[in-house]
Amino acid sequence: MRKLSLLILTVFICVFAASNVSAFTFTPDFDITSEAAYLYNIDTGEVVYQKNADKQLVPASLTKIMTAILVLEKFEDDISAMSTTYISGTSACFDELYLTGCSNADIQIGEKVSYKDLLYALMLRSACEAANILAYDIGGSLSSFADMMNDKAAVLGCKNTHFTNSHGLFWENHYTTAEDMAKITLYAMSLPMFMEISCSPTYEMEATNFHSKPRTISHTNYMMSKTNGGDYYYEYVRGIKTGTLDEAGRCLVTTANKDGYSYLLVTLNAPQKDENGNNHFYNFDDHKKIYQWAFENFEYTDIVLGTEEKAEVPVEFGEGKDFVIVKPSGTYSKIWNKRIPLSSIHEVIEVEQNVIAPVKAGDKLGTIEYQYGGETLVKMDLIATTSLERSQKAEMMTVAESFIGSKDFYSAIKWSAGFFLVYTVLIIVLKIVFHNQNKKRGRMYGGAKIKRYK
Repeated sequence: MRKLSLLILTVFICVFAASNVSAFTFTPDFDITSEAAYLYNIDTGEVVYQKNADKQLVPASLTKIMTAILVLEKFEDDISAMSTTYISGTSACFDELYLTGCSNADIQIGEKVSYKDLLYALMLRSACEAANILAYDIGGSLSSFADMMNDKAAVLGCKNTHFTNSHGLFWENHYTTAEDMAKITLYAMSLPMFMEISCSPTYEMEATNFHSKPRTISHTNYMMSKTNGGDYYYEYVRGIKTGTLDEAGRCLVTTANKDGYSYLLVTLNAPQKDENGNNHFYNFDDHKKIYQWAFENFEYTDIVLGTEEKAEVPVEFGEGKDFVIVKPSGTYSKIWNKRIPLSSIHEVIEVEQNVIAPVKAGDKLGTIEYQYGGETLVKMDLIATTSLERSQKAEMMTVAESFIGSKDFYSAIKWSAGFFLVYTVLIIVLKIVFHNQNKKRGRMYGGAKIKRYK
């Protein structure tokens, strides 16, 4: 089971890293009140919208998502054991919570509660005493558990996160970002029972030595409740965690699924009150508006087709033709705003020069970059659609054609003409010499006939 968990973690990190290759995101036509936001498409691994995503802010009770991760990892080899493992908290788990007014599930010092019930109290009621009881039991001390939280954050690739407690009350040096919180939550979603727990509207805790009867607790995310949510209710939202502090504003992590599309949304530091000083859940407003915008406007779209011919690349010495056609090395699809025509995407094509046959189908012969609004969507290789063999005849003809009319050609003509002239003069001179020698020999013998003896 541990090997499987490590495999899930490795795949998660790779997918999340890939989702950030392109920095391109969309901007809605409305404002949100949250200081930071991060909308992530779970199906494709794309960041669709972000606002101040890397700004360090106070996470409040969103901290408890990391606490839940460490608890679930403790039981990953036997998740059912959470229901039968009971622990109780000492005064060390409660001392720092007195007089803070923190959210709780009325768990008492020495009360025996199962890990399962503590997790539900942690995620639904946002119970701070449940967080400390779990932290103390797993880490051996509250500070050691905070160290475990930071170690896990580093493993998950969080670069702007630091935890000092398990519950999220305001302490110095306790912060995260919308992007880091998305990384943490996405990993948590891969763990068994996390989504079952964090998305339950209600849960019945067992009777204990301090509570004689079972008691029902409800999720603090009113967006999931028709009864309690009112105008905040949004039927497609599930879970995951709320968080509120004066220093943090209203924070929220949710998921939503509609028409086959799944999103994760993190927002931080929305106002707590309206202009009249009345409590208002602006974090719920922001999530509802962002999800409605996403579901109404975005769909998975083929931006680049791997079969589409894009350009002709000149090729020297080709058999039968002097070019090959190139196409993108693959198909590229992404979440796209269907109100933006694909024709508005700009193509920048660069092809190689001085290509010489042979060329094989699939050879890289250039690149194509797709841009929108001055930002790069993707850059891909351009590859040959077909092979082109080398022609010896074409090579010889090309060499001959390139030779004729060149400086070397004219130099050769000059040298040839000079050689011919020298050769002709030499022949003439030799003939004159031989002729003169023959005449001189004739005068020496006076023209007499010479008798030869046998």
